[in-house]
Amino acid sequence: MRTILPAAALLLLSTPAAGLSQPLVQASLLAPGLRVTDLERSIAFYRIALGLVPCRTLHHGALTEVMLCADSASGRLTLILLRDETPGKSPPVTLGDGLAKIVLRVPDVAAVAARLTAAGYAVEAIHQSGRGPAVLMLTDPDGYRHELVGTSPPAPATPG
Repeated sequence: MRTILPAAALLLLSTPAAGLSQPLVQASLLAPGLRVTDLERSIAFYRIALGLVPCRTLHHGALTEVMLCADSASGRLTLILLRDETPGKSPPVTLGDGLAKIVLRVPDVAAVAARLTAAGYAVEAIHQSGRGPAVLMLTDPDGYRHELVGTSPPAPATPG
Protein backbone atom coordinates (compact mmCIF):
# COMPACT_ATOMS: atom_id res chain seq x y z
CA MET A 1 0.00 0.00 0.00
CA ARG A 2 1.36 3.43 -0.96
CA THR A 3 0.60 6.52 1.08
CA ILE A 4 1.48 9.96 -0.19
CA LEU A 5 1.32 12.91 2.15
CA PRO A 6 0.59 16.45 0.97
CA ALA A 7 3.78 18.17 -0.20
CA ALA A 8 3.32 20.82 2.47
CA ALA A 9 3.16 18.24 5.25
CA LEU A 10 5.19 19.35 8.23
CA LEU A 11 5.49 17.70 11.59
CA LEU A 12 6.27 20.16 14.37
CA LEU A 13 5.81 18.53 17.73
CA SER A 14 7.69 19.92 20.67
CA THR A 15 6.20 17.76 23.39
CA PRO A 16 6.58 14.02 23.75
CA ALA A 17 3.84 11.88 22.28
CA ALA A 18 2.06 9.47 24.61
CA GLY A 19 4.46 6.74 25.69
CA LEU A 20 7.58 8.44 24.28
CA SER A 21 10.27 9.86 26.50
CA GLN A 22 11.61 12.33 23.92
CA PRO A 23 9.84 14.80 21.63
CA LEU A 24 9.47 13.96 17.97
CA VAL A 25 11.84 15.72 15.63
CA GLN A 26 10.83 18.34 13.10
CA ALA A 27 10.40 16.64 9.73
CA SER A 28 9.07 17.70 6.37
CA LEU A 29 8.21 15.78 3.24
CA LEU A 30 10.78 16.35 0.50
CA ALA A 31 8.87 14.92 -2.44
CA PRO A 32 6.58 12.04 -3.31
CA GLY A 33 8.04 9.38 -5.60
CA LEU A 34 5.82 7.99 -8.35
CA ARG A 35 6.53 4.80 -10.25
CA VAL A 36 5.99 5.49 -13.95
CA THR A 37 5.90 3.32 -17.07
CA ASP A 38 7.53 5.83 -19.45
CA LEU A 39 9.95 8.43 -18.05
CA GLU A 40 10.03 10.71 -21.10
CA ARG A 41 6.24 10.76 -21.39
CA SER A 42 5.85 11.61 -17.69
CA ILE A 43 8.59 14.26 -17.77
CA ALA A 44 6.83 15.94 -20.71
CA PHE A 45 3.48 15.88 -18.90
CA TYR A 46 4.81 17.46 -15.70
CA ARG A 47 6.80 20.05 -17.68
CA ILE A 48 3.69 21.14 -19.57
CA ALA A 49 1.26 20.90 -16.65
CA LEU A 50 3.36 22.36 -13.83
CA GLY A 51 6.55 23.71 -15.35
CA LEU A 52 8.62 21.08 -13.53
CA VAL A 53 12.01 20.34 -15.04
CA PRO A 54 14.48 17.51 -14.42
CA CYS A 55 17.08 18.82 -12.01
CA ARG A 56 18.85 15.57 -11.16
CA THR A 57 18.85 12.02 -12.44
CA LEU A 58 20.17 9.13 -10.38
CA HIS A 59 20.89 5.66 -11.71
CA HIS A 60 20.90 2.75 -9.25
CA GLY A 61 21.55 -0.16 -11.58
CA ALA A 62 18.28 -0.80 -13.39
CA LEU A 63 16.45 1.84 -11.32
CA THR A 64 16.37 5.42 -12.61
CA GLU A 65 15.14 8.32 -10.46
CA VAL A 66 14.39 11.60 -12.18
CA MET A 67 13.94 14.45 -9.73
CA LEU A 68 11.67 17.16 -11.06
CA CYS A 69 12.06 20.66 -9.67
CA ALA A 70 10.00 23.79 -9.78
CA ASP A 71 13.17 25.73 -10.45
CA SER A 72 16.34 24.03 -11.65
CA ALA A 73 18.48 26.91 -10.37
CA SER A 74 17.32 26.67 -6.75
CA GLY A 75 16.72 22.92 -6.87
CA ARG A 76 13.36 23.08 -5.10
CA LEU A 77 12.42 19.43 -5.39
CA THR A 78 8.77 18.74 -6.10
CA LEU A 79 8.37 15.22 -7.47
CA ILE A 80 10.44 12.09 -8.11
CA LEU A 81 9.67 9.77 -11.04
CA LEU A 82 10.92 6.17 -10.72
CA ARG A 83 11.47 3.61 -13.45
CA ASP A 84 13.03 0.20 -12.80
CA GLU A 85 14.08 -1.73 -15.91
CA THR A 86 14.42 -5.00 -13.97
CA PRO A 87 11.87 -7.47 -15.37
CA GLY A 88 8.73 -7.37 -13.23
CA LYS A 89 9.79 -4.30 -11.23
CA SER A 90 7.89 -1.67 -13.23
CA PRO A 91 4.75 -3.33 -14.52
CA PRO A 92 1.84 -1.13 -15.55
CA VAL A 93 0.70 1.08 -12.68
CA THR A 94 -2.26 -0.46 -10.84
CA LEU A 95 -4.46 2.18 -9.27
CA GLY A 96 -6.52 1.63 -6.16
CA ASP A 97 -3.76 0.47 -3.84
CA GLY A 98 -3.90 3.40 -1.42
CA LEU A 99 -3.01 6.53 -3.38
CA ALA A 100 -6.04 8.75 -3.86
CA LYS A 101 -4.46 11.95 -5.15
CA ILE A 102 -1.59 14.36 -4.80
CA VAL A 103 -2.61 17.91 -3.91
CA LEU A 104 -0.51 20.77 -5.25
CA ARG A 105 -0.93 24.55 -4.95
CA VAL A 106 -0.46 26.47 -8.19
CA PRO A 107 -0.87 30.19 -8.83
CA ASP A 108 -3.19 29.84 -11.86
CA VAL A 109 -5.20 26.66 -12.53
CA ALA A 110 -6.66 28.16 -15.72
CA ALA A 111 -3.15 28.59 -17.15
CA VAL A 112 -2.35 24.93 -16.37
CA ALA A 113 -5.58 23.82 -18.06
CA ALA A 114 -4.81 25.98 -21.12
CA ARG A 115 -1.27 24.57 -21.47
CA LEU A 116 -2.50 20.99 -21.20
CA THR A 117 -5.33 21.56 -23.69
CA ALA A 118 -2.92 23.18 -26.17
CA ALA A 119 -0.64 20.14 -25.84
CA GLY A 120 -3.52 17.75 -26.59
CA TYR A 121 -4.24 16.43 -23.09
CA ALA A 122 -7.81 15.91 -21.86
CA VAL A 123 -8.64 18.47 -19.17
CA GLU A 124 -11.49 18.40 -16.68
CA ALA A 125 -13.58 21.46 -15.82
CA ILE A 126 -12.17 23.90 -13.28
CA HIS A 127 -14.29 24.00 -10.13
CA GLN A 128 -14.73 27.37 -8.46
CA SER A 129 -17.25 28.05 -5.73
CA GLY A 130 -16.53 31.76 -5.51
CA ARG A 131 -15.74 31.35 -1.82
CA GLY A 132 -12.47 29.48 -2.08
CA PRO A 133 -9.69 28.74 -4.51
CA ALA A 134 -10.22 27.29 -7.96
CA VAL A 135 -9.60 23.54 -8.20
CA LEU A 136 -8.55 21.53 -11.23
CA MET A 137 -8.44 17.75 -11.13
CA LEU A 138 -6.14 16.11 -13.63
CA THR A 139 -4.77 12.68 -14.38
CA ASP A 140 -1.19 12.07 -15.50
CA PRO A 141 -0.24 9.53 -18.19
CA ASP A 142 0.04 6.70 -15.63
CA GLY A 143 -3.35 7.44 -14.07
CA TYR A 144 -2.20 9.31 -10.95
CA ARG A 145 -4.78 11.89 -9.88
CA HIS A 146 -3.71 15.41 -8.97
CA GLU A 147 -5.77 18.13 -7.36
CA LEU A 148 -4.39 21.52 -8.32
CA VAL A 149 -5.53 24.21 -5.93
CA GLY A 150 -5.21 27.80 -7.07
CA THR A 151 -4.52 30.75 -4.88
CA SER A 152 -7.64 31.98 -3.10
CA PRO A 153 -9.52 34.88 -4.66
CA PRO A 154 -8.82 38.23 -3.04
CA ALA A 155 -11.03 39.10 -0.11
CA PRO A 156 -13.71 41.65 -0.96
CA ALA A 157 -12.81 45.18 -0.01
CA THR A 158 -14.58 46.48 3.04
CA PRO A 159 -15.90 50.02 2.97
CA GLY A 160 -14.14 52.24 5.32
